[in-house]
Amino acid sequence: MNNTLVTKSVRLTSDEANALTNVAKQKTMTESALMKKWILEGIQTEKLERAIQAYMKRETDLRGGAALAGVSYNRFMKEVQDRNIVILDDDQFLERLYETAEMFQSHDLMEAIRELEAELANR
Repeated sequence: MNNTLVTKSVRLTSDEANALTNVAKQKTMTESALMKKWILEGIQTEKLERAIQAYMKRETDLRGGAALAGVSYNRFMKEVQDRNIVILDDDQFLERLYETAEMFQSHDLMEAIRELEAELANR
């Protein structure tokens, strides 16, 4: 990995520049340090979002998602749980859910399961 520092620039309106100055003063940071902090946080957030999307599309598992996001397995799993994303590692889950829907005669749930199975089959 190359650790050579590279300068990037950004154009701000006067109002944006003033807001940056004020926040930097409040945080007792230089403007450049604050901007770098925000950029690095934004990059990490974007990586995490992409990994979550890949996980939700079943393009990756929890370990792969953690690797894509650049975080630990436990951190990624906590993020998935905090977002109330169901972790489906059981291949028989939909089959058992359909049986439950039949038992309770839940036609809406049965239809939703059929639609999901069709969607998954087309991937």
